[in-house]
Amino acid sequence: MPGLIILMLSTALMLGSACEEGPGGTAGISGKVVVQQFDLYGLLFDEYPATDERVFLVYGQDSIVGDETRTHFSGRYQFDFLRKGVYTVYVLSPCAACPGGEEAITAELEISQSGNLTEAPVLYIREE
Repeated sequence: MPGLIILMLSTALMLGSACEEGPGGTAGISGKVVVQQFDLYGLLFDEYPATDERVFLVYGQDSIVGDETRTHFSGRYQFDFLRKGVYTVYVLSPCAACPGGEEAITAELEISQSGNLTEAPVLYIREE
């Protein structure tokens, strides 16, 4: 009988952890990062794909980075092999008024179906 209880608890733990966000699934997230350059008057004068920019991924409600990648020359990035759930992608943008001189530009999205590639909103890095 104790062996049966241990088996049931082990199975419940494995099934429960399989539902959490993170690696180990068949879905993915892709997106694009764009740099926007502004003049001294705050007017946009140039916009181009962010090349070799770090993109971070946070799983669910975690407070730490779960994964990171870099953008391609086209500004595109992709995270693969994710489970269903809620994710936050972000990049760091220069910000003179922010602590540390950077601010996180974030987008939260949900993967609702295994095997799908979910497109994130465009993340804009502001340069002045």
